[in-house]
Amino acid sequence: MKYFKTISLFLTQLLLFNCNGLRTNSGSYSAPSVSPESSEKKEFADLMEKDQIDKNKKTAEVLTYLLNDTDPADPYTVAVNDNLSGCNIIVRLVAVKGNEIYNLPVPKNSKNHFKIAKGSYTMRSNVCESKYYSQKSITEPLILKLSAH
Repeated sequence: MKYFKTISLFLTQLLLFNCNGLRTNSGSYSAPSVSPESSEKKEFADLMEKDQIDKNKKTAEVLTYLLNDTDPADPYTVAVNDNLSGCNIIVRLVAVKGNEIYNLPVPKNSKNHFKIAKGSYTMRSNVCESKYYSQKSITEPLILKLSAH
């Protein structure tokens, strides 16, 4: 029992000390600020890392779609994004109906390609300092060129 009291006293002091350590002059805790730009840079890096997994297989699927006749019954198509700007971008596609959400990374002055479900999408992206927004019905292969000009 004495051991239990000692541990509970220690934990109580530890808790009080740590709670007081989080307070600022105003009496509340403020999280470190993260700029949206640095957050998007990290997200871009994470997306590019994921994009490289099975990239040869994905490239073969995209080329198959582009080089062959498209089957209207196929639920998928491809998007080829051509980034003509000097900034890395993330093309964000959100299905108007359904649950499909795609965050597609496209390196600066480069192209990237993706297999996506056919459907109507809201598309948006930050291209350097410019905002891109569009709604598109994608039923056939899409080639999208984005530039800062």
